This record gives sequence, structure tokens and C-alpha cells, in this order.
Amino acid sequence: MASPPCSRRLLLALLPLLLPLLAAANLVLENGYTVTTAADLNPHPAAHPYTLLPRARAGDLLLLDSGGSALYTLPLSLGSGVEPRWLAGGKQTGFNDGGPGDAAFDHPRSVAVDGADNVYVADRRHGAVRKVAPSGFTSTIAGGLSSGNGHRDGPAQNATFSPDFELVYVPKICALLVADRGNRLVRQINLKLEDCVHETQPDLGTTSVSVIAILCALFGSVIGFLTRHFYPVHAGSLHQPLFQQDTEVPENSEEGHSDQLLRHKKRSC
Repeated sequence: MASPPCSRRLLLALLPLLLPLLAAANLVLENGYTVTTAADLNPHPAAHPYTLLPRARAGDLLLLDSGGSALYTLPLSLGSGVEPRWLAGGKQTGFNDGGPGDAAFDHPRSVAVDGADNVYVADRRHGAVRKVAPSGFTSTIAGGLSSGNGHRDGPAQNATFSPDFELVYVPKICALLVADRGNRLVRQINLKLEDCVHETQPDLGTTSVSVIAILCALFGSVIGFLTRHFYPVHAGSLHQPLFQQDTEVPENSEEGHSDQLLRHKKRSC
């Protein structure tokens, strides 16, 4: 078999060097960003980060260890001495609900967190959606009863999914959306109100403030109306007294004048 020409051998030798240059031909580099190591988990071989999600109420991070089939939490203020806190799973691999030590998962790759810090796990191998409470207790909210894959809707426990689906929490509609890739469907799982109460509190507060403002305005109007009856407004001088005393007038002015003359003569005598 004839060997390739010299020019071709040279091109093959330079190809690894040319590929990065060709890939960077359309590169638009934006300055002003830096990359740092926020937490080094190598000293903790049990925790392998696959996915990170924030938990609003707890103010920390959820860490999914897909390889270890476990869930951990990390403090939001990451640092060199960060300590992962075990939440659930990791003791065994499989499908089992219950307390943190009894719960079992099978290499999950998709999780979501709601407003109450509940964690939802896409259990692809068993066609189920699992719920992990902040205490670490695990339950199944969809699928799990029917064996095999499918695309059945209806009561959540009887639903079926493809072996490839992902979860997204949407607080505005208080629901989980399921990107069911295998069935090419977008599915929806409505959650309970207490799972989404954290996002609805600001709206409830605004309504309460509005009601209080309206009640205060009505109360002020009533007070102003009653005050007008107790403090009437009088026309004329501001110094005019509100109540005037009656002046006694003699019934007979002529008798009064005669009496005064008699009294004057007696004093003269």
C-alpha cells in the first residue's frame, strides 16, 4: 500500500494545531469576567457534584450526586472549608421511599426545587417523579405504579413517562413541567398550594396593605363628618364669641328714671 504524499502527512500533523484556530475564527470574547474555585469537594469523596440548584427558604444549595445516587446541601457562602450536608439517598441504589437513610435512587440526572425547598427527582429508570421534603423524607408523587414506559396522563400515580425526561419547576403556575424527550411531549404536574406558598406571600401582603389603606380612608371620612357637627363654622369676625350672654332690660324705663331722682334727693338731704 502506497504511503500518503508528504504534503498530506504534513497536513495531518498540523491538523491538531489548526483546529483551535479555526474554532476561534468566530469567537467574540467579552471581557470583565473571572473564574474562581468556590468550593473544593475533593476532600469529601462521597459528594460528586452533578447539578446545583438554590433553595430559597434555607438559603443554601442543593447538590445532586448522580453517580452516588444521593442528595446533599451546601452553604451559600462557599469557601475552602465547606462541608456538604447529606440530605437523602446514597446508602443503596434502587427504588425506595421513606426516611433519609431508607430512600434509594438510581443515578438520577434531573432535579427541581419548589418554593418550600422540596426537591423533585426525575427517576427515569423507574418512570417516576420522587419528592424529597426538607427533612429528607422521600415519597413518590407521579408514576411508580405502572410498570414500563409510556405517555399516559391522568391521576399522577398512574402516569407513565419515557425513559428520558427532565423536570422544571415553574413558580408562577405552581407546577412541575416535564420535558418528556422520549415521547416528544411537555407534561405538567400541578403541585399543592403549600409547595408554592413562598412565592405567593408578596402578593398577599400587597392585598392586605391595600385593604388597610381603604379602611383608614373610610374611617378618616367618618371622623371628619362627625367633627363638623360638634364644631360649627361661624361667619364674621374670628374673635366673635360663640355664646353671648343676654342683657337684662328694665321693663319700664320711666319708673327707673324716677327712682334714680328720688335716691339722688335723699342723698342731698
